Amino acid sequence: MSIQIKGIDNLLKKLNKLSNIEVKEAVVEVAKDMEQGIQDEAGKFSVKAEHIKACDPRIYGNSCYVDVGLKGDNFEEWKELYYQNYGFDDYGWNFKGQIHISNHLMWFDEKVQSMEKEIKRKLRNKVKEQIKECWNG
Repeated sequence: MSIQIKGIDNLLKKLNKLSNIEVKEAVVEVAKDMEQGIQDEAGKFSVKAEHIKACDPRIYGNSCYVDVGLKGDNFEEWKELYYQNYGFDDYGWNFKGQIHISNHLMWFDEKVQSMEKEIKRKLRNKVKEQIKECWNG
């Protein structure tokens, strides 16, 4: 006596496609959107906004990561953005009588948090499209 299941090959092919979904392109595209948003925010108070970059994607197993932010070997090029984020002490030509300067304190984190929902939604929609494509085709 035997049992015959029709369509098991098609089901296994679909499951195999689903287990090997490539999300690298979606993550890189969403990281570029995040990079552009952070650069726009930094451009409001600095001319060094072009130093904010999305780095190369890192792939570990089925996971993909992209760092977006201040990266590079030359700290002198982008230190202005770093100090604006964390504040700095000004002992020089300080006419306001305020030693610690904190005008744009935590600007980076605020921008990332304000874009978080939009970026997650974009990434989720791109992954859903890939899942539908694998399941239907």
